[in-house]
Amino acid sequence: MHTRIICFLTLFACCLLLTGCSDENRPNNPAPEIILYEAQDITRTSARLTGTVNVPPHSHTNRYRFRYGTSPDMEKGEEYSQPNGPVTTELQNLTPGTTYYYCLEAGNEMYMRQSPTYHFTTFPNERPRIAPITFLGQGPISIILLCAVTDDGGDPVTSCGFRYISADGQELEANASLTTDNQWRLHISHLEKYTEYTVKAFAENRNGRTYSEPYRFYTSDAVSLINAGMLPEIIGEDGKNDYTQLSITGPLNGTDIRFIREMCGKDIRGSQTQGQLQKLDLTDALIVAGGLSYDESRYTTEHTIGNGMFGELDILTEIKLPENTLVIEQNAFRNCTSLTALSIPGSTKDLTPSSGCRHLEHLSVITGNPEYSSTDGVVYSKNGETLVWFPEGMEKDELHLSPTLKSIGEYALQKCKIRSIILPGSVTSIGKLAFYASEIESIVLPDGLRNVPLGIFQQCQNLTSVTLGSDCESLSDYCFDGCPLQHLYVKAVIPPVCQSNTFSGTENIFADCMLHVPVESLPIYRNHPTWKQFQHIKMSEATGI
Repeated sequence: MHTRIICFLTLFACCLLLTGCSDENRPNNPAPEIILYEAQDITRTSARLTGTVNVPPHSHTNRYRFRYGTSPDMEKGEEYSQPNGPVTTELQNLTPGTTYYYCLEAGNEMYMRQSPTYHFTTFPNERPRIAPITFLGQGPISIILLCAVTDDGGDPVTSCGFRYISADGQELEANASLTTDNQWRLHISHLEKYTEYTVKAFAENRNGRTYSEPYRFYTSDAVSLINAGMLPEIIGEDGKNDYTQLSITGPLNGTDIRFIREMCGKDIRGSQTQGQLQKLDLTDALIVAGGLSYDESRYTTEHTIGNGMFGELDILTEIKLPENTLVIEQNAFRNCTSLTALSIPGSTKDLTPSSGCRHLEHLSVITGNPEYSSTDGVVYSKNGETLVWFPEGMEKDELHLSPTLKSIGEYALQKCKIRSIILPGSVTSIGKLAFYASEIESIVLPDGLRNVPLGIFQQCQNLTSVTLGSDCESLSDYCFDGCPLQHLYVKAVIPPVCQSNTFSGTENIFADCMLHVPVESLPIYRNHPTWKQFQHIKMSEATGI
């Protein structure tokens, strides 16, 4: 009996034990697996920590934390929610050259599991790091250089500048101020011409000094610009009156042109300066818009030699224009009385003459120009049919123009020193003021010229005889203004139409000038409202005029 009771109790206990080991009574929050990796992307003040948290089924894990610090206690931490898998954090504002301990923890409100503790050391502060030297511009005895701090090394930069070797081998150092964008620039002056220099930029902090890679340059007669408007800084106020010749490459705006004019003897108001520049080579320069006005209210325009840009520079004897010049405006060289020759660039598409260049004896056009050509020092259109610019300084008693010439451009022969000009019958067009203030004494206009342009002979103070062709239909204003005309031959049978100011500025022309008209038209002219004002009208054979 007792044996049966004991067996029953034993069987009952086994049943209870089996029941207590069922799945629903097992622990429902097994610990996560935590894997920590070595710190990455370590700098002086930052590092990246990474790890992996593998959360098993039925685990309640919703807290994750990286702990770190300068001791094994790891007094700092960054806690956040993170799904199962990789975890990462970026540590900032660390102390350079310091060892940090760190670990990864995961768990819930009841407990936290911790990985093994790792450590890393931030890089120590170091000397500054600097960029390569940037060239900004160079003159014959100066240069402007720029450099920048790319990394201060963790400590403030205490000094920066350039160290260079002088012409006599002496090593010199020039300090500069660091700007808010961690750059510094320096104008190194008083260099020797035709000398090679080696320059190194430097920056230093309490950890030491860093030098850039060497930058080598050679001084010459030329100025090299990277940015427009820098010529005054490169040459300097103390050097602008020392040059008699100069070559410039790079962009030039109004500020630069104004400074060039001062170097050539004239300031913005037209007053004389102490500048001595006589020969200027701008072949490799580029005129751009911007900067100050170069002459009162005039400003630079892209690829344009503007009105008055080199005007009134009476000591300028030679100038080579930028090869990429597209436009040369009227009077760009007004009253450059010492200029003897001028070459028109190969790119120029629009050219208007300048007046007052009384010693300009020769004009040429660079081969390949699509719009213009030159013959015997005179500028023509590419096909030779239009006379564009006759130099004022060229002296001849008589000028015979090409029999293929069809037109004469505006101002083309102004102030020319020619006493007699023989125009071919092929000319049918003449631009305004074409012979303004020239020295011609007599001229016969072709029969095919129907319209006599504005001021064609204005201020021709030696002109005493003019013949108008048989097809002449109209005369514009101020045709004979300032002319001591004695004989005016009109071959047109029908009197040409005159404007209200056609004969303005001609003192006593109606009383002193003899008007010669075709014999069959004599009554018409004598009764014409305008032409009858001539007090002396003489008939001439139509073929004999």
